[in-house]
This record gives sequence, structure tokens and C-alpha cells, in this order.
Amino acid sequence: MPLSTNGFESIAQLNRHFSEHGSDFAASNSTEYEQMADAFLSGDKPETVHECVRPEGAKVRYDPASEAFGVVDGGGIIRTYFKPIPCSSLPGPMREITRQAGRCHKYANNLVYFKAECKQ
Repeated sequence: MPLSTNGFESIAQLNRHFSEHGSDFAASNSTEYEQMADAFLSGDKPETVHECVRPEGAKVRYDPASEAFGVVDGGGIIRTYFKPIPCSSLPGPMREITRQAGRCHKYANNLVYFKAECKQ
């Protein structure tokens, strides 16, 4: 199935993102993960999805129903697609380990995270 975006920047980037975030979406392989990211970030925005465009042209989307978050740059390259995790939602010992690994964010919830990401 052809992509509406230009996909990830490289096969290496796709594979890295898939290994880190593919399980967030139960994607069985990197191609399926890229197709899911493409579908989320391209085309008309569903009414329930939040969207902003950064000054340099990147489009950021966040779906509170699925918790999906993604960024596609002004050239149509997918920069990321994942489900963010507020560090505050994790139990104590797991919170610190996850925070140090850069796998959770400091904001109260994902909508606040989305709004902060829009300002970048």
C-alpha cells in the first residue's frame, strides 16, 4: 500500500522507531508500523484528534482516545509515532527507571505534553 507521507527518513530510522514503539500499536512488523504512522499523520484530521503546526512546518497530532502521538515534518517525513507516558502515572521505582531512559515525560498528562510539543 503506498504511503501518503514520505515515510521515515531511512530504513534505520524506521527500524529504530519500530523496535521502540511498534508494540505501542501491536504492529507485527516495521512496514505495518510505518503504515499506521502514515495513516495517523496524513489526510484529514479526525474531529477528536488535536493538531498543531510548528513554525518550521512540522505537523503534530495527538489522539486522546488512543493516546497516539506523532510528528511529520514539513517535507512529509515521519519523525515519530508513539504513545507518550506521563512519568507521574508510573509507580515509584519504575518511574525513575523509565524517566532516566527517556521513556516518559514530565507533564501532568498527554494533552499538556502535546501542547508543550506544539511550542517547539
